Amino acid sequence: MANYLEDQGTVQQLVVVTPFAESDDDTTDVSPDSASLVLLSPEDSEANDAPLEIARKKNVEYIVQSGDVIGAIAQKFGVSANTILWENDLSWSSTIRPGQKLNILQDSGINYEIVSGDTVLAIAKKYQADADMIVKANKMADSSDISIGDLLFIPDGVQPTRVVSSYRPPAASTPSVTPPSATNVNTGTKLLWPVISHRITQYYHWGHSGLDIGDKTGNPIYAAESGKVERAGWSKGYGYNVIVNHGNGVQTLYAHASKLLVSVGDSVSRGETIALIGNTGWSTGPHLHMEVRINKVRKNPLNYIK
Repeated sequence: MANYLEDQGTVQQLVVVTPFAESDDDTTDVSPDSASLVLLSPEDSEANDAPLEIARKKNVEYIVQSGDVIGAIAQKFGVSANTILWENDLSWSSTIRPGQKLNILQDSGINYEIVSGDTVLAIAKKYQADADMIVKANKMADSSDISIGDLLFIPDGVQPTRVVSSYRPPAASTPSVTPPSATNVNTGTKLLWPVISHRITQYYHWGHSGLDIGDKTGNPIYAAESGKVERAGWSKGYGYNVIVNHGNGVQTLYAHASKLLVSVGDSVSRGETIALIGNTGWSTGPHLHMEVRINKVRKNPLNYIK
């Protein structure tokens, strides 16, 4: 049995303002010199010895072998680890076992079954993909060439994240009946702690729009969840910073980096190294300033982080 991702390790939510500039004029995209990934399993350190990527134009069924890990399988078939997870209804904490069957898509992306009311443009928006690429990949006559039940391949699509918050409003002073539609069932996930250190130097509060975590310059900053890079560049206050769009209105921001390892449009996995700890912008020491935004409203990150 192989576990392919190591386990890594409240205040009422407020709408706050930030002194950090975010206008287009204050942000400069930065092209990274290289990319660095967190291994999905300790065994992935042997990835250099893995077989070369397999060239193919159709889906294949793969039987898990003893010692297999998702990262190595993904490299073998030339797809992202997320592609395998999403296609096989696995999560970052799942395990795979010898003999288990995995469907491997022809490329990185998502398979999607058309339902009533779907349009290619709406599908592209939901999965942060390109509508023209969807048409091309599926050999469609045009964007209207879809029918209910069709299975579309969405190149470089990103599965929207469903995150849950640990915040619960104070109990009412008088008893009340919970509506049948209200439920505390946890159908989402918690975000990953984004750095090695757990030394919080400033909490979320009125006037401070995120969570500050002190760490050593050059240490990795991890993506808290899978998504697509929406911004990677420089801002006056944030210094070198990255914003990752996780879908469903969820975004995370990582600021004051010394170096960025991703570019706008890149798809990133949960736990992938996207930047390095720094002291750029309006900063008084090396640390990460992290924000969680839900529908563009800044929330207390500690309510959403595992």
